[in-house]
Amino acid sequence: MNRLLALFIPWLLVACAGDPAGSACEFRGSGFHASTNCKYRCLETRTIECPGGDSIRPAVCSGETGCQPGDCAQGAVCYSVQDPFNDESFCIPADLCGDFSDARYAAWEEEKQASAAALRAEYAEKKRLREKYPGATAPAAVELE
Repeated sequence: MNRLLALFIPWLLVACAGDPAGSACEFRGSGFHASTNCKYRCLETRTIECPGGDSIRPAVCSGETGCQPGDCAQGAVCYSVQDPFNDESFCIPADLCGDFSDARYAAWEEEKQASAAALRAEYAEKKRLREKYPGATAPAAVELE
């Protein structure tokens, strides 16, 4: 039993390690074995579409993953990734995109979640149709007069 605890405790410490949201992220290694100092995710590898229309790739750590609008701690917002295949979201520091009101950030969280869900639904429907009609392709775009 003591040997099991001796193996489990270091693993638990490593699994819980990592810098919190908003910390500067650094990459270690390269390729498949690359890692970061972040507890969750380094945002430098993601494009964040801000409420004002800007796109940024900040070199900071994200917060918890799998969030919903309103879930994140004070000073953070839930960002839903615009991915047609995966439901992915994570908390990001609210000030990454600039100085917007709490109401604007709340609306932005909802907008991002809704648009990500719509994109996934669109691709799910395309997949359903491809499976229903295997081998079929879309007709070439033609201009109707």
